[in-house]
Amino acid sequence: MIRWLAGVLLLVNLAFALAVHVGLGGGRGDAPDAQLLDLQMNAAKVRVVAGGQDRPAPRGPTAQCLAWGPFGPGEADAAREALATLAGAERVVRRELAASAWWVHVPPLRSRAEAQRRAGELRAQGVEGARVVESPAALVNAIDLGLYAEEPAARERLATLRTAGVRGAVVIERPGGPQWLVRDPGEGLLAEVLAIKQARFPLSWLGTQPCPASGG
Repeated sequence: MIRWLAGVLLLVNLAFALAVHVGLGGGRGDAPDAQLLDLQMNAAKVRVVAGGQDRPAPRGPTAQCLAWGPFGPGEADAAREALATLAGAERVVRRELAASAWWVHVPPLRSRAEAQRRAGELRAQGVEGARVVESPAALVNAIDLGLYAEEPAARERLATLRTAGVRGAVVIERPGGPQWLVRDPGEGLLAEVLAIKQARFPLSWLGTQPCPASGG
């Protein structure tokens, strides 16, 4: 009985080997490139055991940083103090931005009442984020419509506003300056900083971006 089972297993193994040979060689003309492609497509199924060549571990996702800035004149230090209170001073890292930011806005109007009325009209037109600027003095009563790190994004915003019937909005370049970074901020910190930005630093830029390779 045992010899009979051994014979059956031998026949099964021979049939399997023949099928593999036909599948790899006959179907693709025994082309070396075709066999290499088979190996590449099935590489994920190979388990490396002891004695194999070591390979570098895959790199994980890049850490994200909260990035806040640039700011209006005289605002950077006050923003850092607010951020340090929320995140801890040891987590806040300064980076100097050489690049400019791009501000979409309606230039300053003659009075606060006029600016508030115009902002209300914009919101009625469906413009989100329209806000009357309260500082610095040179920009009081302007209407903030968004600050962008890249000029194309600001131009796209302006085009969208004009399509919606908004008149009088412009884009200007704002020089770079200090930016504050916090590594792995979490959604809670982002929400708290956003509230402070909107209330006290409406002309600043806030977002997330990959952390620098060193520091931050």
